[in-house]
Amino acid sequence: MGYRILLVALVATSLNFYSNDALAQSQPSQDRGSDKLDLKRLEDKYWSAKDTDLNVVQNRTYKKDGRFFTTLSYGPLVNDAWSYGRMTNIAAGYYFNERWGIEVAHESASLKKNDSTIEVINKGGNPDYNLFKTYTSLNFVVVPFYAKMSFMDRKILYFDMQFAVGVGQMVYDSVVIGNDPSNVANAGQRFGNVTDSKAIGYNIDVAQQLFFHENFAFRLDIKNKFTSQDFYKSRIGVGASEDTRKMGKKSQQDTSILLGLTVFF
Repeated sequence: MGYRILLVALVATSLNFYSNDALAQSQPSQDRGSDKLDLKRLEDKYWSAKDTDLNVVQNRTYKKDGRFFTTLSYGPLVNDAWSYGRMTNIAAGYYFNERWGIEVAHESASLKKNDSTIEVINKGGNPDYNLFKTYTSLNFVVVPFYAKMSFMDRKILYFDMQFAVGVGQMVYDSVVIGNDPSNVANAGQRFGNVTDSKAIGYNIDVAQQLFFHENFAFRLDIKNKFTSQDFYKSRIGVGASEDTRKMGKKSQQDTSILLGLTVFF
């Protein structure tokens, strides 16, 4: 009998403990209620304005903020239908911060007739075209991209991509042929080009800089220049007035791809 009474007592005690524990879970105390996840507060914190002020890249290995720079680059003119050659660009500027800067650039060309032009000339014709000489511009620079990448799992490379919008002056020649070959005395005026014509233009450039030192970076530029230029007929009839050469203004785009070096001060 004794062990039966002990067994009943143990069962009663267990049931009482389970009942109290269930009641405690169904009615949490004020202290435990403070540990509950407040979804509304979490949502407000996620969408709060201060989160938008976080900079993704807070520590830059190579900085441009408050620094002067100069760039020397070289490469081909890629979209001229009648000539080919190389462009040389020199630029200097200043970065107000990591995102904004200003730049002055001067691009000069060394061009020759391409195969298409030579073929037309050999067939007795001559194309009506202008020859790029120089373009000088003032550019406003924005740098929206800055990143790093792994090179063969051995080295981290840092680079940025920037865009420049500018206004400038282009100098160009119009290629013409004199209409009176016997008039040797006027060869300088009538048998050469219409030289050093000028046009106001604008440019939209894209550049990527690959940093390898605090003061140096490789730079790749794609430079696009847009102008409205005076065009002339390369040939006119014998004895015709030179005024008949004028063809009016036409829009012209010149694109070059340049590779160079940037030095920061």
